[in-house]
Amino acid sequence: DWHPVRLSPMTIPRPCFRSLALIALLSLLAVGPSLAAAYNFEMIIFERPGTGDGENWPDAPGSPDNNATRNIASVALAASSRELGPIAYTLRQRGMVVHEHIAWRETPGPRNSKRWWGINAGRLNGEIKITRGRFLHLETDLLLSGAGSSPGYRVRLNRRMRSDELHYVDHPKLGIIIKATRVAAATPAAESADPAAGEPKPAAPTG
Repeated sequence: DWHPVRLSPMTIPRPCFRSLALIALLSLLAVGPSLAAAYNFEMIIFERPGTGDGENWPDAPGSPDNNATRNIASVALAASSRELGPIAYTLRQRGMVVHEHIAWRETPGPRNSKRWWGINAGRLNGEIKITRGRFLHLETDLLLSGAGSSPGYRVRLNRRMRSDELHYVDHPKLGIIIKATRVAAATPAAESADPAAGEPKPAAPTG
């Protein structure tokens, strides 16, 4: 005859809980370095002359708070490392005004980071910020000085980005093209055969 069988609740031994906690901790430690990864950024900020004149711009746009910024030139990469030169050239050929074209390296801070980079390029001044959560984020607070008696144009934008993709941020007066490339982790140097000398010894001749 068939008889029902009562199953007791399954219990997990205490050592197993400790193992699971250790695995979770190691997983968090493995994620840590990726969140602190460095990126190379390249950005072009350009103006479209004659556009946006029909917009209702404020008479007093205010000014970005440049007192809290760092000099982006301190982390700038050499001009030879730029990849977007052909795009900047094409923009100029089409009558656009390229105010800034810069490449730099940084490790983005968390979403609540207060690290702003100062932009000072003639008629274009202000600040930008790169942060990282699940995605990279670009924030801008820029002021484009107007011609003559024009009060200027305040450009505050926020754009979510993925690395290794070209992003275009649109605005009636300004356009921003930006690309983020994750920096590959450095591989450990080959172990020296002679630590005191700092370089491997040459192989002994044979024969």
